[in-house]
Amino acid sequence: MGANMLQLIDILQALAAPSDYDAALVPTLRINDVAIDSRLVVPGSLFVALVGETVDGHDYVAAAATAGAVVALVDPRKGADLAQQQGWALMVPGQAVPNQWQGPLLIGVPDPLAALQQFAAWHRRRFTPAWVVGITGSVGKTSTKEVVAALLSAHLPTLKSPRSYNSESTLPLVALQMDAMHQAAVFEMGMYTTGEIALLAQIAQPNIGVVTAVGPSHLERMGSIEAIAAAKAELIQALPATGVAILNADDERVVAMAALTPARVVRYGLHADADVRAVEIVPQGLAGTQFRVVAPGIDDVVYLQAPGLHQVRNLLAGIAVGITIGIPWATMRTAINNITQLRFVLYPGIHDTQVIDDAYNAAPTSMRAALELLGTVQSRRVAVLGDMRELGHIEESAHSEVGQWVADVADVLIAVGTRGRWIADGARQAGMTVVYTAPDAQAAIAVVRAQIQPGDCVLIKGSRAMAMEQIVADLRADGASESKG
Repeated sequence: MGANMLQLIDILQALAAPSDYDAALVPTLRINDVAIDSRLVVPGSLFVALVGETVDGHDYVAAAATAGAVVALVDPRKGADLAQQQGWALMVPGQAVPNQWQGPLLIGVPDPLAALQQFAAWHRRRFTPAWVVGITGSVGKTSTKEVVAALLSAHLPTLKSPRSYNSESTLPLVALQMDAMHQAAVFEMGMYTTGEIALLAQIAQPNIGVVTAVGPSHLERMGSIEAIAAAKAELIQALPATGVAILNADDERVVAMAALTPARVVRYGLHADADVRAVEIVPQGLAGTQFRVVAPGIDDVVYLQAPGLHQVRNLLAGIAVGITIGIPWATMRTAINNITQLRFVLYPGIHDTQVIDDAYNAAPTSMRAALELLGTVQSRRVAVLGDMRELGHIEESAHSEVGQWVADVADVLIAVGTRGRWIADGARQAGMTVVYTAPDAQAAIAVVRAQIQPGDCVLIKGSRAMAMEQIVADLRADGASESKG
């Protein structure tokens, strides 16, 4: 991803006192990109050496330099070692810039991550787009972000988070993309612990906040569902009184957040009390869903090509944002026609099957949504489901419940992983008889291949750590397994 209108003087002024640097006295050095992964560095990049649990970005500064990085934010002590080893220049914010240097200029900061966040917040304050949307929730963040961005970009020049750039280290990269042309921006906001969404909101400064759901994702880390709800509520608590909180009317914990925000509240969903709601819903399997949108100034039937009831809710959130911004319904309606698959992808599979690739991640709520979608398919249904992680004390009961849901909609279950056995147990207890288990994704491939029949629809889903995409690659009819090695 590229940065816009950034120069060395910007980094220095963001990280030091404004009076420390005269722009006329700092060498002109354009920053074309900001990267935290040396593999994504392009010529002219600022590389930020982050220190993680298993990887230290300082070990990759040399690789970033080879790829064309011209500046690097580093820990001063590690930067001193690099400067001595490589013959590079090292400075700290507030010091004079060297007259000349070879290789990347190393800027020593106490905490490279905090410096990246400070730089991003400084850059964000340079611009005043009319609408900045923050989106959070236990599930549905990325799909909702895509829908909101699709509707907004049909009306205004809009910046959006790429992929799932929603963390304390990746959201700043999005903020650094902002420039004067953007009249709107859409930020996805994830969380690792309490206080992180508040931090992200300080950087992005949203005036519209969308909360999609509160579920047990991260329960192991957070301790309780109430703690998760409180962390998600940090977004709408950060909104200004002139802002708008857009809340899922179908989730009681989200609805309760209305009491926590100074902003105006708009509710969306299937509930009768929703301000933007869907009625007369007609699922059409993997082809999508038809429904009537009822909202202030809108009463119209639409067809959403992205299948699944959860995607209907995501679209309603987008429409609520569009109404708030004042996007004409005709513009939104045209944009809706161009929305196809969200999050999961449909592939033609081997032996004339269909593969629903929802392997990116899994939590109880998203598992249920995926299984509801599978239940709309008219052909034989095969569910290949892996472990859900970070569920803490509810992990056995949550997996067992997923198994009960599977029994309601699928003809065959292949449960993958150590926790997957609880899915299998739950399905058997609910009366399902065609149930198989496999210890991991690689082992599951042979089981899946042995069970599928021509015409089957195969859903593949599990937590990211389960690498369920290996099964997808093997089953794709286009030979993706060979191309991926």
